[in-house]
Amino acid sequence: MEELNLKYVQYAIEVMRYGSLTKTSQVLYLAQPNLSRAIGELEQSLGFPLFIRNKRGMTPTPQGERFLKEAETMLNRLSGLAKECRQEQAVRVHFSCVPSSLYVNTLLGVAKETPGWAIQCEEYYNCMELFDNVIKGISQAAFLTFGTEMKEELLSYLNHRKLVYHSLTQSPAYGVVHRHSPLYHPEQTPPAIDYQNANLMLNVTYFEPIGIAVRQWSFPLPKTRGSCRGVGRAGNLDMLETMDDLVMLSCHIHSKVMARNELAAVPLYPDIMSYEYGYVTRAGRQAGREIQKLLTKIETAVKREFTHRL
Repeated sequence: MEELNLKYVQYAIEVMRYGSLTKTSQVLYLAQPNLSRAIGELEQSLGFPLFIRNKRGMTPTPQGERFLKEAETMLNRLSGLAKECRQEQAVRVHFSCVPSSLYVNTLLGVAKETPGWAIQCEEYYNCMELFDNVIKGISQAAFLTFGTEMKEELLSYLNHRKLVYHSLTQSPAYGVVHRHSPLYHPEQTPPAIDYQNANLMLNVTYFEPIGIAVRQWSFPLPKTRGSCRGVGRAGNLDMLETMDDLVMLSCHIHSKVMARNELAAVPLYPDIMSYEYGYVTRAGRQAGREIQKLLTKIETAVKREFTHRL
């Protein structure tokens, strides 16, 4: 069996990519003489030349090109296999949530900061599936966003299903609009939205399957030209970008999504509606110490995100 230095093979793949020892040594932060020596030792181990050296740089020989392309494929497979093995060893945690950029992006950030954990988060439009996951032990917790006027009825339902609610924070309702919309007036103090010339998009509610709906008659909405129903997060953002007369009534949107889609959020004044954010766990099932630490970390990250509201 050939004894090959895999690091040297990777060096040679990079030389093939850049076609130059000088450029490759800069990219790899490796002294050029050391890189040249590594390629020479690899060629000696293989028994055939990988490159033709000339004034224009390094050109792969036919054998070298064949070997290095196949070697790159094999190294990528090894890297993928190593990742899979690490994930198998990792502590697996499953969370459910209502469709929410706040929770998805926050949990992705926490996952990156928590090596050794395989953290998965799935969104559900039907809250029955979301709650069933927690009750069956599929999910360690389910994250919710809902209008505060629904809270009493929702808590009664959760208690009936032996679910424990943990409150995270609250926020006002926001009017969300594209930053370049003529409806948005950032020059005013505080910034304002011209609702009278707007169409208002109302988001879907995820609790109708359990008989709990938003009671829009319990609070006055801004006077607008008309209204429409949202179609889901991605579709809503597309509509905000393409329709300059549209304003979305929304809870907190993650700051990364706000920046990426050039959105502005203006609290509704006076506070005609507010949102609550929290999660549920199964009653009678004490979370392990490590899971509890993770939930505390997520709670901190969620609350920190609210400091990014523009």
